[in-house]
Amino acid sequence: MKNISIEKLFIIIGFVFGLLFIFIIPPFESPDEDSHFKRAYSISNGELFQVKRGNVVGLTIPVEMNKYINEKVDWRDDRTKKYSYRDFYNDNYTEQNLSKKAVIEVNTSPYTPIIYLTPTLGILASKIIAPFNSPTTAYMLNFARFSSLIFYLILGYLAIKVTPIFKKSMFTILLIPMSLFLGSMVTYDNILIPGILLTVSMILRLIYDKDFKFDKKMLIVFSIIGYILLNVKIIYFPILALLLFIPKDKFKDNKKLRTYLMLAGIVLFFTILLKIPNYLTPNEGSKLASEQLHYVLTHPFEYIKTLVYNLVVQSRKQTQWMMGTFGLVDTKLPPIFIFTSFISMIIMFISDGITEKNKLPKYMKLTMIGYAVFAIVTMYTAMYVYWTPEVNTHIIGGNEIIGVQGRYFIPLLISIPMIASIIKISDKNKIYKFANEYFNKNVIVLVTMLFISIFVCLTRFWI
Repeated sequence: MKNISIEKLFIIIGFVFGLLFIFIIPPFESPDEDSHFKRAYSISNGELFQVKRGNVVGLTIPVEMNKYINEKVDWRDDRTKKYSYRDFYNDNYTEQNLSKKAVIEVNTSPYTPIIYLTPTLGILASKIIAPFNSPTTAYMLNFARFSSLIFYLILGYLAIKVTPIFKKSMFTILLIPMSLFLGSMVTYDNILIPGILLTVSMILRLIYDKDFKFDKKMLIVFSIIGYILLNVKIIYFPILALLLFIPKDKFKDNKKLRTYLMLAGIVLFFTILLKIPNYLTPNEGSKLASEQLHYVLTHPFEYIKTLVYNLVVQSRKQTQWMMGTFGLVDTKLPPIFIFTSFISMIIMFISDGITEKNKLPKYMKLTMIGYAVFAIVTMYTAMYVYWTPEVNTHIIGGNEIIGVQGRYFIPLLISIPMIASIIKISDKNKIYKFANEYFNKNVIVLVTMLFISIFVCLTRFWI
């Protein structure tokens, strides 16, 4: 490992295990992959925004494709169903009749088309090089997964390479089994996870690299990032508060405030512009969500109790889901391996914070704490308002929050090493020496966990 850069090591490990995930996980056996694929497919056909046919607002999808996808999603929690090479062959090479189409409701139909650029390119490529006139659904999915993995690896590579500090922590976050699994599937998580790390990387580079300036390229990049976060997962949007810590002299003519106002204006302009088509074909709002929101606003203390209770009760389950729960959230790593990889990850984060020479300022650490707290509270509240009453027998004001998944916490992990950088230990101390050398051990743990993850998925879906 001394002869290879950390970002190249990430590419090698990520590519090998990412490919294995692509072909071992059967079609649509990953969280919300059915909805994300349908959105990417509709975009590949030129349908950039949702459409309305009669009383149905959604996407134009082939009837046979929708039937096939629903059959695969029905595998959820049924561990007796297995995939085989015969299934793989038939799914990819037995032609489907995709000519008959219908508008169906898809929960991702209002999402911005920008977030689906990568899988859309994969689907378009599959149509070009398909061995027959019309590629099957599974055939298109494999190409969409592969292009998603490549983009995940590119963003992750840039994040590790660009950042002046916390390279080891970013390497670890990107190669957590759950992270790489999501990076290999059709989902917007494969953009959000490395994208947020790249955001932090560029900001840290602007802070600590004297030659790195906030130029027009940076304005474009942060405009794209701001637009995606605001319109896809607003809970992560506060990470951009770190922009406040960039020194004034990094901006042309020291015009920091002017640059930020321009950045905000660009993000808001494109947000409004690209939402107009959805306003022309609106979905009906949920009455249950309105009632639940009214309860939260009128009973704040009761809701705070509910929030704290669920945070405590769900902590173990969310840790499981964050480290390694594959398939449709029904294929878990053995508990001992989840515990081992979690402990190794935390040790790596603290070690990274201890050994970095550049210690972050106090207010920057407080900002990261605020970012994590805001994201967690917001994600739980959103699920309590919009999702819980829909699946919890229409109960308003209950004490259970349903729908939060451990993968939502992955983009928050970078806050741990940044907060840990407050610790100062002499480089002659044994603890410092251990922390400085722990990365090699952590790589072994990560690779071992990935091997075990592949084995678990093989036994769940094939054997």
